[in-house]
Amino acid sequence: MKMLHAVLLAGLALGATVPAAAQEVKAITGATVIGGAGAPIPDAVIIIEGTRIARVGPRTTTTVPANATVIDARGKFVIPGLADMHNHLEDGSFSFQQNVKANLPVLLAYGVTTVLDPSVSLKDFAEVKAIASADAAPAPRFFGTGPMITVKGDTLGAAGGGPTPETAADARAAVTRLKSASVDAIKVSRDDLTWASTRRVALMSLDVLNALVDEAHRQGLKVYAHAPLLDQAKEFLRAGGDGLMHGILDKPIDQEFIDLMLRNRAVYVPTLAMFEDVGDVKAWTARQATHAEGSALAPLADSVKGPDFSRLFLSFLDNTEFTRSHLVTLRSNLKRVFDASIPVVMGTDSGFFGVVMGASSQMELAMMVEAGLTPENALRAATINAARMIGREKEAGSVEAGKLADLVILDANPLDDIRNVRRIFRVVKAGTVFDPAQLLSTFRFSAPPTRPTN
Repeated sequence: MKMLHAVLLAGLALGATVPAAAQEVKAITGATVIGGAGAPIPDAVIIIEGTRIARVGPRTTTTVPANATVIDARGKFVIPGLADMHNHLEDGSFSFQQNVKANLPVLLAYGVTTVLDPSVSLKDFAEVKAIASADAAPAPRFFGTGPMITVKGDTLGAAGGGPTPETAADARAAVTRLKSASVDAIKVSRDDLTWASTRRVALMSLDVLNALVDEAHRQGLKVYAHAPLLDQAKEFLRAGGDGLMHGILDKPIDQEFIDLMLRNRAVYVPTLAMFEDVGDVKAWTARQATHAEGSALAPLADSVKGPDFSRLFLSFLDNTEFTRSHLVTLRSNLKRVFDASIPVVMGTDSGFFGVVMGASSQMELAMMVEAGLTPENALRAATINAARMIGREKEAGSVEAGKLADLVILDANPLDDIRNVRRIFRVVKAGTVFDPAQLLSTFRFSAPPTRPTN
């Protein structure tokens, strides 16, 4: 907690980084607005009053108030703040001293104004929720499921204190406990892990799964699943599940899967970054290091591309060849899901070993485009679709009057090249303007030892 306080105080000391107290009215002028109610608006004006957008329109018809602080964005591009809806707030290293709260400014610096953590201890959930709820806090808006509900023997899933119900009554009680902690949704594991490991994990019995989903819905909570294999994902969807937190890896999706997703109005979070990492950790981390080159994250990204990191990674994920050989299926499934009008939502599994926070969120968008989505549709996956996933489309996800002023100002057009999302000029959260360089100025990374000991 002391480290977090230092980060917050450093942000406040930067003056121009947190100017909300000095002016209630701001005007972003001259940029092209992308992700509004209609077509892009060139040479636009965005009027922000307090934490919300008051007006958006062409400069010719949108008056700048006399008392507004003007942000000159001529030649730049404004998009809605990005949402990473599968993000564990950890840095992606093997460090055992993760401070998820201190990582929040890093995510914001990379344009991520909203995160959903689908497996977080209730202690961290409560602490991060309290910090991120402040409008001027240098942190993304935070949503979470609390710990994932899983089965005995699932060591990764149970790491955050996840319940392991064995009966329908246990499942209902687990949901009730999480509801009492004010979680935003429920996450359940439906995965034997055979796609990544030779150590098979048991599956939750169907009566327990059905009771869990039923109880969550009865208490007004949606249920999302860790279920990257087709048959297991369909079992979850037949139970009424609301979305998948990973893409389908092992088989081409079929019509039954599509029909179930549409029936449930379920969302699809492909987490391409995580699968690329598991499939070929050396290739993924090398690409990631290139993306982070010259940034504050470079020491972190360089540390995870080393041979010691790969050796430790492969010591517990010993079936990565299966993942590598099915990456083509993963990508084609994403395109087919999109073509079937199933909502695609951006998420990375950031914080998983080798998936570096911030950088991976930007890279995920590029990989979505490589899989066949247009830059515009990739952006929608990280903005309005993400907002709809958590029922916040009236508050966030687009640049429109009345919505929260969560924005990213870019130096280049992401519709021309989605990789331009990395060219961030400023990030705006609830009307507070942040300089990404200043947000990153307090970030320090010391590589932990990764060589396995005998």
